[in-house]
Amino acid sequence: MIEMMEGLTKSRYKALETVAEHLSPPSREMRLEAIIKDIPEEDLRWVVDKLHYFILKILEDAELDPAEEDCDFLSPGLTD
Repeated sequence: MIEMMEGLTKSRYKALETVAEHLSPPSREMRLEAIIKDIPEEDLRWVVDKLHYFILKILEDAELDPAEEDCDFLSPGLTD
């Protein structure tokens, strides 16, 4: 998890938020693709839920304060 946090910028944080918002629930296109590939709805939902959880966990661990100009994602919660 720390390796991922090393490259996390404000812009990438926002990108993760956007992905999390669009990932769950699965889009119509994703559900159709799953049908075409013969993937059960239950399995698609399980995978999407896991990915959504991990993205939210990354965002939570980053503890971004939108008011801050520079964010140190490697030491969340630490102060001077």
